[in-house]
Amino acid sequence: MTVFSQIRAVTLREQVAEQIRIAIIEGRLKPKDHIVEVTLTEQLGVSRTPVREALIILERESLVVSIPNRGCFVRAFTADDIRALFSMRVTLENFAAELVINRLGHQDYDNLNDLIESQNLFIQQNDFKKVRSTDMAFHQYLIAASNHPHLIRNWQEIVAQIAAVLYLRAEGHTNYDEFLAIQDHQQILDGYRVHNLDRIKAENRRINKRVETECLMALTRLQSTAQS
Repeated sequence: MTVFSQIRAVTLREQVAEQIRIAIIEGRLKPKDHIVEVTLTEQLGVSRTPVREALIILERESLVVSIPNRGCFVRAFTADDIRALFSMRVTLENFAAELVINRLGHQDYDNLNDLIESQNLFIQQNDFKKVRSTDMAFHQYLIAASNHPHLIRNWQEIVAQIAAVLYLRAEGHTNYDEFLAIQDHQQILDGYRVHNLDRIKAENRRINKRVETECLMALTRLQSTAQS
């Protein structure tokens, strides 16, 4: 399994965008929170220019919304947003399956299995930040293996939104069973091992539908709590 990724030059605006992105994904910035430029410049130790450029990046990723004369706010996902997001996700994952099913070899299976084992360990350690990142890394691996630039670009446009929605699920489900994802990933990997495309697609549809339902239920609970 590859331990390191290649070093890349990162601009100041990308560093700022990444910090804000992670804060949104991890729930430190909540839906509808006002993102104040002055506060960011003070806390990050940068000028307003990279902050403004970072917010433009995040608006393109649909993580923030800009309201004229009011400023930028963390996006609040609606039920329709969640349904659209997961319908797109399953479409991209099944397209990736078509492209990579005959490309993956034993090393790929070992790498994917290592991710499953790592996620299992992080669950046992209650390190849920690493649980989420490893969960997404499993799916990212399969998308990246496609080597299809448009597929990868479309995935990158929704992956942060997915992560943010999954945080809402965790916040709205106090007793959520994290081990379900381990079972899901194992089912997907087993489908790849036996080169059964129909099985993989069926698993992707089943998993995404279940997760969509869980996120919708969590959203309803959080909205009810906020109104009470």
